Amino acid sequence: MRRPLLIVLLALVVAPAALAGARTTGDGILELRSVDATKATITGTRGAIWGQIDSGTLKVADANLDDNLVAQVSGAEKIRLSTEPGVTYYIGKNIHFRFSGGKYKFTISNGVGIDLTAVGVGKASLAGDPTLLDDGYYAIDNGKWQPVQPAPVSPLLPKVLTFGLQPLPAGP
Repeated sequence: MRRPLLIVLLALVVAPAALAGARTTGDGILELRSVDATKATITGTRGAIWGQIDSGTLKVADANLDDNLVAQVSGAEKIRLSTEPGVTYYIGKNIHFRFSGGKYKFTISNGVGIDLTAVGVGKASLAGDPTLLDDGYYAIDNGKWQPVQPAPVSPLLPKVLTFGLQPLPAGP
């Protein structure tokens, strides 16, 4: 009698844990190599991002001002604070950046030579430069390198990518 009762009790504990595990998120990797983009936006719900831009404008938005995490950026020729809380613009050449541990949103405008790695969970929107034949490459979760704007996709439509296991919406 004890053994069946023990099995029932274990099933009651293990089943909810397995269901909860199916809703958890997992880290992924987004990599950009030599990307030229009219606009590239990378949003992370958690994780880290680091990289460099040969030239362009980097807009950094810290989504959680209370966590005391600050993006580390160097090499910008101009730095402009925004009226939006937690938003800073870095403009110029040879911009290097690093941010880890929290929610973030990095937007690169008129970027040339974007090389970056984002680890965690997030999404990216990449709009290649329509005047170029080669806009650079991306890879997700250590996968095969893919061109940012392969023909015949319109260069006016951004490519939307996700990395990491996205959280499932909460069920009833």
